[in-house]
Amino acid sequence: MKRALLLLSLVALSFSFSCSKCGGGGGGVKAASSVGVERVIPKGAVGAVIVPSLDNLGAKLTLIQGFKVTSFIGQLQGFESGKQFGDALVGQLGLDVRSHEALEAAGVDGSRSAGVAMLISGYPYLALPVKDEAKFAAALEKLAKQRLGTTLSKDVKVEGSTFTLKTFLVKEGDEPRVGYVISNGFALIANGGGVAKLTAAASLTENDSLVADKEFTSEKEKLPKGGSDLIVYLPNGTPALVHAPVGMAVASVTLTPSELTVLVNATAKPNATNSADKSAGGIDLAALTPQPGGKDLLGYLPRDAFVVARYQGDPSKLGAVTRVAMGPYLRKAFEEAGFDVESQALAKMLPGVVLALSLSERPPMDKGMPDLDLRQTNPFSYAHLSGAAAAKDKEAVLPALEKVAFLAPKFGATMELRTRADGQKAMITTYSAGEGVHFAPKEDLLFFASPVQRLDALVKSDGKGGSPVTPLGDEALSVAIDLSRLSASVRALPESAWGLGGFAIKATTVRWLDATDDLKGISLSLGAKEQRVQAKVQLTLGGAKTDTK
Repeated sequence: MKRALLLLSLVALSFSFSCSKCGGGGGGVKAASSVGVERVIPKGAVGAVIVPSLDNLGAKLTLIQGFKVTSFIGQLQGFESGKQFGDALVGQLGLDVRSHEALEAAGVDGSRSAGVAMLISGYPYLALPVKDEAKFAAALEKLAKQRLGTTLSKDVKVEGSTFTLKTFLVKEGDEPRVGYVISNGFALIANGGGVAKLTAAASLTENDSLVADKEFTSEKEKLPKGGSDLIVYLPNGTPALVHAPVGMAVASVTLTPSELTVLVNATAKPNATNSADKSAGGIDLAALTPQPGGKDLLGYLPRDAFVVARYQGDPSKLGAVTRVAMGPYLRKAFEEAGFDVESQALAKMLPGVVLALSLSERPPMDKGMPDLDLRQTNPFSYAHLSGAAAAKDKEAVLPALEKVAFLAPKFGATMELRTRADGQKAMITTYSAGEGVHFAPKEDLLFFASPVQRLDALVKSDGKGGSPVTPLGDEALSVAIDLSRLSASVRALPESAWGLGGFAIKATTVRWLDATDDLKGISLSLGAKEQRVQAKVQLTLGGAKTDTK
């Protein structure tokens, strides 16, 4: 939630950072009152952040300060409530963006859109809608003096245009601290070296602006009909995505009292295995498309799970992902042993792989957060793993496991094939930090879990339990995290889990849980539609309270 607060405050924060005296110039304010901010953002920008309505942004900031978690963050900073925290924030900004009246008093049109353009030059600029130039100029001149210590202003007439560039300096001869120019009813504001770039931005033709970017326009029309609170656009060819598996991305952020939703639509680069450019790191859309022939395995997962994930795409298309996840040393070890993960493991699996995490019955809470180095800390002492997959050929499962077991010593692990009294075979894994991931083939299913008690439970299950965590989407990959269940599980831990002096550790932990109990759950889905990669992240909230203190 703290990140959400910072994200929704971006434009307001930029307002303060780039504050300057803004005045008349080209592009009359009244004549351009219906123009969207896309008109003053170049379609060749590295990226753009767009706020469709400043008034709406202010309302969402007010909503955020009503959440318990915001109040808790504020208390950590010495404030009594989320409202006081919000007051202090806008006090630092110098403009209360939560109030339409305050925006209007500063000459800003809160009913219109605003944005930030990120340029290849490295100098971004802020575009704010102006309603009253005189009020705007007075408000920003005051901010420039208070925040940046400017004492001198200079008007620079741009040769061959109707634009006047306003610059603010500490003293004559200095580089401007900030500058602005009015274009199409927007004040384009930059600081430092970016001031000199503003006249080019102000002279932008409509054909060179985001208005003429057909891909952006098309993607924007696909966003939620109720409107977005924030839109982020990274166009094709942007350096920001040069190492990413996607070529273009549009993200939408929407906040309501009950949920925070982030939607992303992106174009996939060609899969590296099918492309001459091996550095492209592309995506095979078949990996993100639900495939027929899978099995519903959710019912095998334990009832106490707080995280559930399901993959319904084609596992054989996950080669690029697997190569990245394994890293160069693990890949080399498999190659030297003649074991091809893609053809001998992934290609043998059916869609419908599931896994779950459950809180350990006695996590070492007295040791704090676990070290991410698996050589020193066993993650399964904190959270237990349970999972299941269906095989295309059940006769190929055990031989594949035996090949992996042969390689295990190279990774500092031991895998031993054991047979239980009932005849069930299991591959038991151990390493220096304790138990690893164990495997058990049963008919055409392969169970994997840690510790071994979780594996036993999977083998004995009839698979009719249904998903322990909802909602799970129908996309290729879906993940659901029940934060309320996790909180309840932590609260129910025995006293022995907290170690010596555990009463103090438990009290602190419970305080954190109480302060964040309006965060109910997280769901994530990833899929493909209309040749686009689509992702959705949703944070379920308990609802904000009105806070007027």
